[in-house]
Amino acid sequence: MRASEVLRTQALRQLKPDVVHVASLFEGWVEDVIATVPGNEAHLGAVTLYDLIPLAHEETYLGDPRTRRWYMEKVANLRRADVLLGISRFSCDEASELLQIPADRLTDISGAADDIFMRLDNAEAFRHELMHRYSLQKPFIMYGGGFDARKNVGALLRAFALLPGELRSGHQLVIVGDAPTLEREALDSLAVELGLRGDEVVFTGYVPDGDLVKLYNLCALYVFPSLQEGFGLPVLEAMSSGAIVIGSSTSSLPEVIGREDALFDPRSDSAITAKMVTALTDDGFRASLREHGTKQCLKFSWKESSRRAIAAFEATNGCRERRASMNVSELPSVKFATAFLPAPRRAGSQPKSGSMVIHADKDCTGVAAKHSLADFAVARDRFSRVVIELADHPYCAKTLQLAATDAVDIVLRERTFGSALQELARSAKGRELVVSMLYRVGGYHALRTAFDGGFSVEVLGALVSPEGVAALGRSQVTSASALGYGVVHESLAWRDNIRGAVAELTGMEGAADASEDEWRRAAAALSANMAVPGVTSQWLVDISHLFVRDVGTGIQRVVRHVLDELLTKPPTGYRVEPVYLGDDGIFRYARSYCQRRYFKAETLPPDDVVEFTSGDVYLGLDLIAHLIPTYINVFRRMRNIGVRQHFVVYDLLPLMRPDCFDPTGVRMLRRWYESVVEVADSVMCISRAVADEFESWLHQARPERHRPLGIGWFHLGADLAVATTTHSSDDPVGVSLVELGDRPTFLMVGTIEPRKGHAQALAAFDRLWEQGSEVNLLIIGKPGWLVDDLMQRLREHPQRGKRLFWFEKAGDDLLLAAYHRASALLMVSEGEGFGLPLIEAAHHGLPLIVRELPVFREIAGEHAHYFSGYGADDLGDALRAWLKLDMQGQAPLSAGMQWKTWKEATAQLVDVVCREDWIYRWMPGPIRRYGAFDYRLHTEIGYLSRGRMTTGGGAGLLIYGPYVPLHAGRFMVSIYGGGAGAAWMDVCSSRGAKVHAYRDFVPMDLGAKTLLAQIELTLDSDVSDLEIRVGVDAETHMWLDGIEIHPLAAVDSAFEPELQCGPTVA
Repeated sequence: MRASEVLRTQALRQLKPDVVHVASLFEGWVEDVIATVPGNEAHLGAVTLYDLIPLAHEETYLGDPRTRRWYMEKVANLRRADVLLGISRFSCDEASELLQIPADRLTDISGAADDIFMRLDNAEAFRHELMHRYSLQKPFIMYGGGFDARKNVGALLRAFALLPGELRSGHQLVIVGDAPTLEREALDSLAVELGLRGDEVVFTGYVPDGDLVKLYNLCALYVFPSLQEGFGLPVLEAMSSGAIVIGSSTSSLPEVIGREDALFDPRSDSAITAKMVTALTDDGFRASLREHGTKQCLKFSWKESSRRAIAAFEATNGCRERRASMNVSELPSVKFATAFLPAPRRAGSQPKSGSMVIHADKDCTGVAAKHSLADFAVARDRFSRVVIELADHPYCAKTLQLAATDAVDIVLRERTFGSALQELARSAKGRELVVSMLYRVGGYHALRTAFDGGFSVEVLGALVSPEGVAALGRSQVTSASALGYGVVHESLAWRDNIRGAVAELTGMEGAADASEDEWRRAAAALSANMAVPGVTSQWLVDISHLFVRDVGTGIQRVVRHVLDELLTKPPTGYRVEPVYLGDDGIFRYARSYCQRRYFKAETLPPDDVVEFTSGDVYLGLDLIAHLIPTYINVFRRMRNIGVRQHFVVYDLLPLMRPDCFDPTGVRMLRRWYESVVEVADSVMCISRAVADEFESWLHQARPERHRPLGIGWFHLGADLAVATTTHSSDDPVGVSLVELGDRPTFLMVGTIEPRKGHAQALAAFDRLWEQGSEVNLLIIGKPGWLVDDLMQRLREHPQRGKRLFWFEKAGDDLLLAAYHRASALLMVSEGEGFGLPLIEAAHHGLPLIVRELPVFREIAGEHAHYFSGYGADDLGDALRAWLKLDMQGQAPLSAGMQWKTWKEATAQLVDVVCREDWIYRWMPGPIRRYGAFDYRLHTEIGYLSRGRMTTGGGAGLLIYGPYVPLHAGRFMVSIYGGGAGAAWMDVCSSRGAKVHAYRDFVPMDLGAKTLLAQIELTLDSDVSDLEIRVGVDAETHMWLDGIEIHPLAAVDSAFEPELQCGPTVA
């Protein structure tokens, strides 16, 4: 604990704050929290003071010696604060009385209730529902708050029992709050002792804020009998919500209530009873109390509390004499055991060395030294400190090499060092050192600039700043004032800062008893907290898959091109660092990959563990679905450090079309999506269509988030370089395509997968060939997964080599020839994240025939011929229509279609992330949506196809699930789909044992996503496994698109249904 306090203090000092405000000082007894107010700091120390109740009642709260010791240490911290912000005048007076704190250090900032607590005009509308939920049958007197002895809840029970019989029988006493077991048992026993029946006193348990404000609005009277408070927030919440409030005449409560005749002596049961009787029976008094509460609560606001706090900071800062700044980074006094290695100088300007021992070679002009650099190497162990003077001179290349391997202090005589660096780079070992410096100070961009500039003096001098010199080994740049120079770089004296922190740690009481593991953890924390000189915030680009294997296509191609552009033009204010996550869960810099790809002739530093700092940006560019869920704690730690995390999402096809993927892969990818939305600050989708799908899916996934999730999009670039001679196809190009003849040829490009639509295309062309159409189908693509039957059809097709041509392997030359020979590109895919073949085809002027998908509209716009439907005739009709338009010269042309280069695509990605230009800022809302493809929905007699659950014959449950928790309340459950026949739906819990609602309905096929049925659901209590079931008869043909649950007050729909609903079966 002490070590943590020292580390926290050191971290705060580095920030050089004007004020450090501890919002909650009395923390850490149970939680892993450090909150202290050290003395003699350069900044003001401020603390919010809530109360000193344990100190005022030591016998009750501080009987345990350990608790007392901890609390009194906190009190000592409190007394060291320059400013105490009391939440009431009473709290300030108590601090003055108990701690003798001067009045000029105390400020009453008061408090306020949250905006949710307000008078509700429609309160009576939910009276029945709320009273039913909490077992209330009568007008009720309410208390809400804690249950320790000072809350005086027992006195309230006794006072309620003393009410006149008619008044008591007409009311219930409602105790709101989750009482601990012992306190609840004591109150239950007291109620029995007082003769209170079980229904006269109601303990609600925990009540959410939404219900709490309603209870405040509906209660007949709110009573707060506490003996002592720091403020009394429940009283203000009740008044803000329109309740009639009476309370104790003690501590801070008179300040909050603000009316003497609304107060009572909390130590007198009869006084409480008398005030309750008046407040329940005197209509005039009740009306005046309600009106007073409305006005009184307006005196309290967070804006006013903030204004008072800032005024207190400014007043204290202005009137006190600022303490002298403790700067542990100043260069300690130079002692006799110091070696000084000077830079050359003009004749007659021998350096002032004091007691330092000068070491210099004969070519160090202007310096007379008895000891050479070789002598220094032999005698190095004699010196506790080494000071190197650095100037822009070739001689300094010698001393720079020493700085790279030793802990030295570097004194800068000039601002640039190009000559020294160029000289150093002439040797292989020196060049490695210069490359390391360039990389550490400016990253790969600096390296590329140096190489392009031929390692010239001018380029090296401009690239390597004092911060770059500080990156040398364990060197630090210190103040030159001790040597008579005016250039000061105390901020770069990081090693002295660490020494200061270590001195405090080792000087602590008990430091000698600390274990090796405790010292290791303290050192790691000190390293993480300590500001490193010259460090620019990082853009950490995850290339984990690319690092291991570059397959050259798909996501790997995107990662490679975006990385190229980011390294060429880093985001302003950042250095780009490719990184990879290993199977051990550790992030490392991908320097070896960059060396292999960009700097083959150079030696870069090793793949060190990534050092994350606040302000860094992580870009999840590569897809590492198998690692992120496993090491989610790594990403949680990054988030807690302050690393902004942005993940690229290429599509949601495994979630929306699980029927097209291997089940094991679907489960792995689902875990990836769920992990991403937990830790990400944003997701960057590769099209607007994917962004829209992602936002819709979030309503289904409903991740728990405490801050909005940004959703943005960018378009991929296109690599459209002309191919020349890559003969890797099955046959030479001339032989491969000669059989196409002069017939119209439709080209399909891409891996053969279920969703790509090859089966529909083959069926459509079979129809066309049967009908005598002279057309070709040319397929270029390797087999994917779940297509064994289709592969057999292709290989054994009677038109293979006649009108059907399939190349499993195709080099760039064959692909280029195909684009030039084909009549049109055929894009039959049922789902894509982007659709790069559209751009490649348009680049070659090839017409486009594509499925009507949002993403294809987004990319191709008016430059394509669109079709709908999944049958052979749907596509066949579209092809015949296109052939007719083409003969008439009216078919849409791809000429003029726009697309981005990789440079433009990467710039768009960076711009959206840096400007936070999100199209959605998602937070969990009240509406729950479940697509038919949701893994929590199951079926007895159906099958999933194209995102729909469709009947497969037989009677039974078409869909059931999702087994999710749902709070008590009133909801509307809606199902969407289409069909014909008879069906029913119900809503149940406890695995079907308890049915909450039921109805029959007749589905309708309206050709679009249709609202089939709705059912109103009322839950009197929370359920943990809500289940919705939809059943059908054997003759029914029906499909379901999804289910929606929304509170009756909310109106929204993600399924955009036609507003028709099937009739109810009587």
